Amino acid sequence: METIKVLNLKVKTNEIEGKKFYFVEVGSERNIKRIWINSLYYETELKKNLDEYNETVGILKNAKLEKTIKGNYVIRKGNENLFFIMIRCGYRGTSRLESIGIEKEKVVEFDYFHSPKGNLGISLGAIISTAESSIKVRWIRTGRLYGAPSNGTSVIHVDGRIESVDNLVPEELEEIESI
Repeated sequence: METIKVLNLKVKTNEIEGKKFYFVEVGSERNIKRIWINSLYYETELKKNLDEYNETVGILKNAKLEKTIKGNYVIRKGNENLFFIMIRCGYRGTSRLESIGIEKEKVVEFDYFHSPKGNLGISLGAIISTAESSIKVRWIRTGRLYGAPSNGTSVIHVDGRIESVDNLVPEELEEIESI
């Protein structure tokens, strides 16, 4: 099972009084966050990339994530890329991430419970907003890992490719981090 992955979220629709509202839900069970999608962004940018068989998103281009006064999140048209990612924890463990070179305000974190109370583990999910075409994250995870690495650094590209730099020697890792 992969340690870090790009989430594929289904775009859902809610219709009230003839108006359509679009959203995706992140998290799980009792800890779900609803991320609203601006209808103008949906109609102009997102809809052309979706079809009736593939209504999922994982990385959004030409978007920005804004927090409203009431604390809700809205995806609008912008000049950034949004990455929806998750770091899987070990059995009965947790996971954390640190985005390299991205301000803390550009990262929205959420928990993914693997059981109703989280007894089987709580993985960390994140929405990262950046103008770059790739992000670099350092992650740490606990729990039973069955030989898998407990920490590492990964580079996620806008096309969905994930390059793991777990098995590099320190000199190679320093070279990658200096890029």
